[in-house]
Amino acid sequence: MTTTRVVMALAAATLALPAAAQSGGTDPCAQLPAGADCQLVDRAFRAAYAQTGILAAGGNPVPGLESTRGITLGLIPRTTASLRVSAARQSLPDLRDGSDGEDRDATATAIRLGTATRLFEGFSAGPVGGVGALDLLLDAAYLPAAGQSREGAAAFGAGARIGIVRETFGTPGVSLTAMYRHVGRQEYGSLCPIPDVQCDEPGRGEFSFAVNDVSGRLTVGKRVGPLGLLGGVGVDRFSTSGGEVRFYPPVLEPALSRRSIRRHDRRFSFFANLSYALVVGSLVAEGGWMEGGEPSVVFDGDAGTYEAGKGTPFGSLALRISL
Repeated sequence: MTTTRVVMALAAATLALPAAAQSGGTDPCAQLPAGADCQLVDRAFRAAYAQTGILAAGGNPVPGLESTRGITLGLIPRTTASLRVSAARQSLPDLRDGSDGEDRDATATAIRLGTATRLFEGFSAGPVGGVGALDLLLDAAYLPAAGQSREGAAAFGAGARIGIVRETFGTPGVSLTAMYRHVGRQEYGSLCPIPDVQCDEPGRGEFSFAVNDVSGRLTVGKRVGPLGLLGGVGVDRFSTSGGEVRFYPPVLEPALSRRSIRRHDRRFSFFANLSYALVVGSLVAEGGWMEGGEPSVVFDGDAGTYEAGKGTPFGSLALRISL
């Protein structure tokens, strides 16, 4: 009964994510005139944290075909481990000095290590097996600096995968996953220490944040010989902690301004996995797309247009070990 309640609670929490507000938070530039550098940095902040979140989360929490069957890895019973390299497009307004806030793209990467450990085998309902099977998921990652970010960050996550239907010869496997993930503090942009003085990396502003992500994934997968095919849909609620934007206000206030900021956003994603079976596991390729954020914004009333509404492609290559 206890396991059934845990399964139902996780499923309800995951399915409730779409009902959350799509985006919101504080506005650090509310008292400033239009065209101030604060507004450019604020828009970059709003785009960066969701892109960082999907890079750390990816699509399928366990790469490859969703199987709820017990497996072992070394001395740890019924556990599978995976090592993957993930990538996502980082598209932000350009914060360099002299820019008009146009798009500046880069490819951000992450190295991720994850495990899945069986807690409950589930039960059978007629010809259907694995109903309510429960796995504990643990995830750790490192995100190196890329594009306009100045330093890397570590990420940690935990969650559970619930088996809805176990794969059989004639039917695909279906599962639901709920996870919480935290990405450590990152720094973006650059500023000269004194306004109107030359320095090595002049810029219009900088910002920093950490990201919290509560996510849900629904996947359907099936084996076809040595190949495994899986598709899924996800929803993430990203939120920031310790957020701050830094910039030089108009000349009447020449001192550096530091303003706190908090943002949250709900994004949907779609993804697919293709896996190839090996003797000790599988090789897995993933591709996916996360929906965009707020509509386009024009900075300074000129040519600086940043397309905040476009989506973010992401993908990964993984080795999954299952002995």
